[in-house]
Amino acid sequence: MNWPVVLTTVAFLLAGAALGYASLAAGPLPAATAVIFLVLLLARFRSRPEQPGAYMLGAGLAGAVILFKVIADCSPPSCHYEVITPIVGTVYIGVAIVGAGLLVRAVMQRRFSG
Repeated sequence: MNWPVVLTTVAFLLAGAALGYASLAAGPLPAATAVIFLVLLLARFRSRPEQPGAYMLGAGLAGAVILFKVIADCSPPSCHYEVITPIVGTVYIGVAIVGAGLLVRAVMQRRFSG
């Protein structure tokens, strides 16, 4: 087991979850930060696919869980959410799926083996 790679991957997963949450909770500045960080990670996904993969998986899962929890807890007519909310939740799911694919790529490249 390559522990530095595993621990770095877990750190990127947690960072993705934190920025995924922040992008929904705090507005456009954290969302822009999350996207810029993702672009920087994707610039080197060929050599280290586990980093953007873990980040995308964390951000996607955190965002989707939050948005779909809002939808599930909402009971009309006392609660209302925007029409775009399920669409954005679906985008977060797509991000998580792509991230999981990058993690599978990292496993296939034996990035976690010692």
